[in-house]
Amino acid sequence: MELKWLGHACFAITHDGYTVVIDPYNSDYTVGYPKLKGIRADKLLISHEHYGHNYREGVVLSGKPESKNPFKITELEVDHDSVCAIMRGTCKVHILEADGIKVAHMSDIGTRLNGGEVSQLFGADAIMVTAGSCTGLPAQEVWRMSEELFPKALVPMHYRFGNHGARRLEKIEDLANYFEAPEMIHYYNTDTIEITPDIEPQVAVLKYLGDQ
Repeated sequence: MELKWLGHACFAITHDGYTVVIDPYNSDYTVGYPKLKGIRADKLLISHEHYGHNYREGVVLSGKPESKNPFKITELEVDHDSVCAIMRGTCKVHILEADGIKVAHMSDIGTRLNGGEVSQLFGADAIMVTAGSCTGLPAQEVWRMSEELFPKALVPMHYRFGNHGARRLEKIEDLANYFEAPEMIHYYNTDTIEITPDIEPQVAVLKYLGDQ
């Protein structure tokens, strides 16, 4: 299974020639990123209706029938904030499974997981999660979540680097500093990672290539 980071919280997830795009962003509300356009997908998932996550106009759907979809997709509704969704409402965690591989996109989760949610996410081959934000979980809580879920690969998203991302977002370094073993942090020179059952445990920092 292939994960491709398209910037902010947007990923293209491909397996057996079928691509799911999740959370395309509107660049008018996403600092530093150019407008998404012409992103091709067979299925589109939206975790919540905030402008950084619901830019449907940037995605071109193939029209491929649902019967061709190799993924089992599970949705978990979680709070976008730490005060019972009063400030920012809820968002959806999406779990995608195919051929024994399980990945999860954690959206803008802003609260700790309950026991049932942990059981569904535990031991995932990869989770895509914000590196830390005042609009979601801070970096320390993201690290604590990783200790609870034991994913093989933690793939940071929705963070600030260079002129990309709002100031309220944390940086990769803010998350990386919580991991005691520096060798856990893998900086890729590409925006894509292949997720396999025997992938090495790591924090996989993908490179944003959308400006190139």
